[in-house]
Amino acid sequence: MSFEQGAISALFRRPLLLIEALRTWLAMRRAGGLGSSRSYLGWRTLTAYGDNLTTTSAQDLLDYLHWRRGMRAIRRWEGEA
Repeated sequence: MSFEQGAISALFRRPLLLIEALRTWLAMRRAGGLGSSRSYLGWRTLTAYGDNLTTTSAQDLLDYLHWRRGMRAIRRWEGEA
């Protein structure tokens, strides 16, 4: 799996998503549930695009990180209720 050339620079323009990207990377490293993070990302790319060699767009990366951040906020909110 690889990202478009502008994906990393897009993250630096959105500091909250950059923090989420770091959290995501750390979570994948700790979990190891589906194997290495490289194999997990290959599987995720295969299920999303039908090909694990596809280049992921910067917008798809940003959308995923935004979704993940939102889901974490919902879990935190539900825990308070």
